[in-house]
Amino acid sequence: MKAFFATRYGGPGVMRLGELPDPSPGAGEVLVAVKAASVNPVDWKVRNSGNRLVSGRPPKVLGTDFSGLVAALGAGVSGIAVGSAVYGTTRMMFGAQGSHAEQVAVPAKRIVPVPAGLSFEEAAALPVAALTALNGLRQCGELQGKAVVVVGATGGVGHLAVQIARARGARVTAVSSARNADRARALGAEDVVDYGREDFTRGNRRWDVVFDAHGGLAFPGAVLSERGVFATTVPRVATVLGLLWHRLAGGRQIALANLRDRPEDYAELSRLLASGAVRPVVGRVFPLEQAAEAFAALEAGGIVGKVVIRVG
Repeated sequence: MKAFFATRYGGPGVMRLGELPDPSPGAGEVLVAVKAASVNPVDWKVRNSGNRLVSGRPPKVLGTDFSGLVAALGAGVSGIAVGSAVYGTTRMMFGAQGSHAEQVAVPAKRIVPVPAGLSFEEAAALPVAALTALNGLRQCGELQGKAVVVVGATGGVGHLAVQIARARGARVTAVSSARNADRARALGAEDVVDYGREDFTRGNRRWDVVFDAHGGLAFPGAVLSERGVFATTVPRVATVLGLLWHRLAGGRQIALANLRDRPEDYAELSRLLASGAVRPVVGRVFPLEQAAEAFAALEAGGIVGKVVIRVG
């Protein structure tokens, strides 16, 4: 099969397009003919890290999200039809093959049918970003009438967090660049803070939820309401160390927004999609032969929505 993979760990130059052996589904797995796969920041971070204990030995196919057609069933798999359109995740971080390839074998429990009305590219843009946003906001409690600010509001996770928070009745403020302000409002933000001109953490406004979709923000206690929640996708070390203390002490809380892909999570996402409250934004699409450009676009930053690789 054709695949885009890292020959070793390091910078962009270690990746290439080539041929790898076709995978075969083991017991409890399905083989998916990949139609599209998104690129997430974790992909280039894993590539750069060189952590073989976590990621596995090269050649390493990256990619967590995918959509495609079921090509074959492993032993013990039932209730899934060969040829059905599915999307889901593969645990690329733990030595498994990633999704930037023509085929991927994954546990049957990690795929679900592609929601009606979505293209393969849109479906592939969803799992990591949407389920991360869902999980992070779920930990923030009831959002009806609450003031929520989303940092990185037009990025991969952020553009979905804005829509989900709005669907739950929140009053959403977006932190984004000035050039993306109109897009942030179209997603459902009532107000936009241009991070190039204003540091929202130094103002007088208070929010019930600060959702850091960009990652790396220090705990913004000064702008959180008395029982506000800070949810972050990429916490600082100090934030992680303070997590238990905040839970014991009460008051302002910290939530780690990470991927959770249980059946009930996909069901909730499907309801949001069916209602029209949430729609993935595919910012750029590259063919597999231009996967290097897809990585470069994401690493350069500034993309609205998700970067997707079209495979099949």
